[in-house]
Amino acid sequence: MAKQFILFDPVTAERKIVTYKLLAGMTGRTVESLKDSKVKGWKLKSLNCYILDVDTPISVYRKLLAKEVIPNEVWRDIPNSRWQVSSYGRYRSKTPRTGKIIYRVPHNTKKSSYMIKIRIGNEGKSCRAHEKVFELFVGEVPKGHVVYHKNGNKYDNRVENLGVITRNKLVEIQATPAQRKPIVQMDKETGEILAEYRSIEAAVDANFTARNTIKRGLEQNIPTIGFIWKYEEQVTDELLYAE
Repeated sequence: MAKQFILFDPVTAERKIVTYKLLAGMTGRTVESLKDSKVKGWKLKSLNCYILDVDTPISVYRKLLAKEVIPNEVWRDIPNSRWQVSSYGRYRSKTPRTGKIIYRVPHNTKKSSYMIKIRIGNEGKSCRAHEKVFELFVGEVPKGHVVYHKNGNKYDNRVENLGVITRNKLVEIQATPAQRKPIVQMDKETGEILAEYRSIEAAVDANFTARNTIKRGLEQNIPTIGFIWKYEEQVTDELLYAE
């Protein structure tokens, strides 16, 4: 099995498991040049991400978040706390004694979007990271509605990517036949199957991209983000009926 690494986005704090082969397909670079960037701690400019070891300590993630300067980023205070959240969905807090700023890394779950534990008053409170962004930059969520990610990437918590929708409508969108159909990710040069996903949403979450990007590749049969995308049933048919 190929060695795995973490692809870390300092803008969204998104972390994905990748291999050099997958990154080569996504960036168009050679494996050797990717290894060199990792060793030197250079950012992959095409993805705006760093390659890190799986066991990288949390302090390294925090330093990379602090290092990332976003010109139009706006920070707002979270009431009754020493924490702030930004228009890009990033979090930071100040230490009580020195006022030192510490950037915070949300944790992801298999069934939900990013979670963040914030100390409000004298208590620690866990909340969905995107909901706090919406609350402080847009306002209260209307009754009967939930906050959702417009581009389908549940880790992209930029305020412009957040909207409100009824829970039933969200379930309807996520449960459409196209969204449920398994898809495969293929090398655009060799046709080798690199990964299989249970749905478009799963592929979106694993590849730092948007739903429409992968859908375009599926519908137009063209490479997107460096790969060919096909429905699993299409690949099966091609194998069965190949001459």
